[in-house]
Amino acid sequence: MKNLIIGIIALSFVLISCTKEKKSLPTKIYFDDLGNRIELTKNPERIISAAPNLTEIIFALGAGDLLVGRTNFCNYPEETNKIPVVGDMFHLNLEKIVDLNPDLIFLTVEGNTKELYDKLKNLGLNVYVTNPKNLSGIKKSIRDIGEILNREKEADSIISDIEKRLNKINSERFQRQTAMFVVSFSPLIIAGKNTFIDEILSSVNLENIAPEKSFSAYPMISREEVINKNPDVILLPSINFSIEKILEVYPEWKEINAIKKGKIIYVDQDLFFRPGPRFIDAIEFLQKELSKH
Repeated sequence: MKNLIIGIIALSFVLISCTKEKKSLPTKIYFDDLGNRIELTKNPERIISAAPNLTEIIFALGAGDLLVGRTNFCNYPEETNKIPVVGDMFHLNLEKIVDLNPDLIFLTVEGNTKELYDKLKNLGLNVYVTNPKNLSGIKKSIRDIGEILNREKEADSIISDIEKRLNKINSERFQRQTAMFVVSFSPLIIAGKNTFIDEILSSVNLENIAPEKSFSAYPMISREEVINKNPDVILLPSINFSIEKILEVYPEWKEINAIKKGKIIYVDQDLFFRPGPRFIDAIEFLQKELSKH
């Protein structure tokens, strides 16, 4: 009996020790793309995504079940429809976010605002900001989010698949052509050199006519400059801009190579404007479209 009592006491000490160890998990420290320090005392179990590309990354990592909030722009994959909406990318419902009690909120520089970041931080919430400007940045975001959500293997698998598909495309280079990726016709805005869209274009040997240096990632360009640059291909985010409609607004463009040869490519905005795991799909889409011309 004495030995039994001693054994029970010893076991109790072991259990208490394990319980304390479980409660006092080591703090994990991360630095986001802006250098902000984030300290997490537990693995994130409730997260909010404030941008569509981040939502797509989270689902691609197999962590969609951790999402408790998303923006109304987050529409892919289909399962996002089941997740509560907390606002759009610029204006989030802070009261609703607090009620959802997230462990971590993901923001992006290009889609969200500094004011939104400050408001969330002032509420005592953990916020991680991403800033993928190119293909390397997209892969970094996948790796970083994968590490934070304990999906490192999934992140490695996604990146490995992207690189394999990208290498296949790079081995099938097209003849060099100049291109203009139109974001807006009024005013006339195009994708700049320092964007991931520019890298998508270069992946299929399209040279962006955008200025080498500009203040904005998506600079305005004059109609005269378009004539001077004379793009071989024009990419448009909407099928509403037919060649006829383009010439109604810019009749002088009738001599542009892209117009004369009918090299107009209509792209899916969600596919091309989201720096996430589907950017490789955008490259493959361009490859197929170029093969038709």
